[in-house]
Amino acid sequence: MKEITEFITSAGCFFLGTENGDQPEVRPIGVFKEYDGKLYTAVGKHKNVYKQIVENPKVCLVALKGSDWVRVRATAVDAPQEIVDRVFEENPFLRNLYNEENGHELGVLELTDGEVEFCSMMGPDRTEKL
Repeated sequence: MKEITEFITSAGCFFLGTENGDQPEVRPIGVFKEYDGKLYTAVGKHKNVYKQIVENPKVCLVALKGSDWVRVRATAVDAPQEIVDRVFEENPFLRNLYNEENGHELGVLELTDGEVEFCSMMGPDRTEKL
């Protein structure tokens, strides 16, 4: 997991794909964490991306660094409150975006039951289970 986490966090920005009805949707995401060997990302619960994940929890996350990239295919499930608390502790700026005053809630999602592909522009070099 450490290799995946280092790659994605060093890429800076990565993209999360979901299904919106019968169409795919992809958007940049900025929070990616590993705790105790499990992978997490976060999105606002008020956003369409979260609603799409509730409808279909299968997601695809892609990060690109130079000519190398990583693709994570997984099922996204709500993380326990202790993980949500850790995300806020490590990213205090999120409290300005997600709080009781503005009514926005942060959805922290565990990426589970999936696989990771380490790729170059020629295609997948290797695949590992999450």
